[in-house]
Amino acid sequence: MAYTVRKLLESEQFPKMKLLCGEKGLDLEVKGIRIIEIEDMERYLTGGEILITNFQVYLSCSDREVEQHFEDLVKSDISGFIVKKRKEYDPTGRRLSLLEKHCKKYEIPLVEISEDSYYWGIIRYVIMQVFDKDTARLKYFKITHDSFNMFILKNNGSSNTASDIIKFLSIMIENPVVLYYGNLNYMVSTNSDNSKLILSDEIQPYKPNIITKFQYMKQMKGSCVQYVVKFAILSEVEIYITITEENRELTELDYMAIENAIINLQYGFLSEFAQDEMKKKYQRDLIHNILNGLLSSKEMTEAAAQLGMKESDTYRVVDFHTIKNNVQSKYTKEQLHEVGVIEGELKHLLPDALIYRNMDQIVMIQQVDFNQTELEYQKEMEEVEDVIQRSIFYRKKDTDFQIGIGKSVEGYQRLKESYHEASRAIKYIEIIRQVTGDKNKSVVHYSNLGFFQIFSEIDDVTELERYIPETLKKLYLYDDEHKGELITTLQMYLRNNQSIKKTAGAMFVHYRTISYRLEKIKQISGINFDNANEVLAVSNGLIIYKMLKEIE
Repeated sequence: MAYTVRKLLESEQFPKMKLLCGEKGLDLEVKGIRIIEIEDMERYLTGGEILITNFQVYLSCSDREVEQHFEDLVKSDISGFIVKKRKEYDPTGRRLSLLEKHCKKYEIPLVEISEDSYYWGIIRYVIMQVFDKDTARLKYFKITHDSFNMFILKNNGSSNTASDIIKFLSIMIENPVVLYYGNLNYMVSTNSDNSKLILSDEIQPYKPNIITKFQYMKQMKGSCVQYVVKFAILSEVEIYITITEENRELTELDYMAIENAIINLQYGFLSEFAQDEMKKKYQRDLIHNILNGLLSSKEMTEAAAQLGMKESDTYRVVDFHTIKNNVQSKYTKEQLHEVGVIEGELKHLLPDALIYRNMDQIVMIQQVDFNQTELEYQKEMEEVEDVIQRSIFYRKKDTDFQIGIGKSVEGYQRLKESYHEASRAIKYIEIIRQVTGDKNKSVVHYSNLGFFQIFSEIDDVTELERYIPETLKKLYLYDDEHKGELITTLQMYLRNNQSIKKTAGAMFVHYRTISYRLEKIKQISGINFDNANEVLAVSNGLIIYKMLKEIE
């Protein structure tokens, strides 16, 4: 039996539909449904379609042109119109009046839906009534594909492409949609959920009854079913999209919409990626030249203006170090990808800062908040380090993420000084770990290096060697020749306040072994542990030796 507009109006699924005119045409057979996407839509009609419009497509047309388009449409053997009034597209109601005039003339049903209603439920319903299952899927895929393409073209150049696409998808499938970065941090959401994506232990692979190249998964979120779809950009950058069945269960037609949304997200990300890379390269060059003092005063002023910096503001530079290069002084593709992931996480955590990356190094220029103490800022950076380190652990990487903080400077002309300090803090972080005994310490403010700043400023190795006591040099020479552990024992002994018992416990050896080694240390070096000044000189000498190793 033929499907008609009358049956659509009688459906209990759409109680807000209202017939404006064309009652005599209610029994015309419906053979399809289309959205009016271009003015001369009649060129693409095959007959029997219901046409949907909110008049947006006619915004640039005159009344005479609109009337001619309507005249052509009603002569194209269509079965009816569905209109949605939108004041921004038809402020005077003139467009609706013109369409109503032609529908009355040719006895074509004109149905109005409320402003808070959406097309997509109607489209899905009509398609399933008119076509068999397989044809309906193909038709709906084509409609959603065309709609997303038109949507992308209309939003060309928008900086909110991803946000716009998932909002559009959410309207289509009538459920909330959230987009996440590969590290599971929230990117864009259609509701208030901006928490991190949690992949439960019970999550299962899911195969929708469609042909797809994307990875679907299924889990519970509260009492609702949640679908998680994983896809990639440039075969490297992972993205997750979730759809939670809060309002209704998904159907096969909804998967058609999801597939098209992901395809357009990939295209949008690629386009944004290309533009962003150009912008980042330009910004990277500017920041590099500013931090390394490679610009004249005039060039510096122009570069700072491009970056939105003012000479009247106060800034600090923070150096984030991620990995060490290998023996060949080269980085693997996997390592560089990991640095890129960390860079993205930092930009998410610190959105107001200028962040740029140079191979394994990530540098941040940040305006100083005078309402925040240095201690509070130190704690903030420690929290950032903790978040990043937990993400690294989640990705099963062994990256040692470190943060060096430079001093606050007035104006951008002195940023080189702050950058120099931040880099120095990173360079000597291993020494700070040795001094504090905290192997996990990863955030160092250069100003907290104390008197070690004096040594860190000395680049001449021979100058540093002068500060190592002769007694300690003898001990290093002995350990090198005999592959001994006297230096290690000395370090632990001093770190444990010259307690043999604590030193033995820390080194997991018998206390008599420590006693024997200490006697050996005294015989070889002549160190007098009862002389506080000599012990201090030896302690400093151990640290300076570590500095020499770092410089090498």
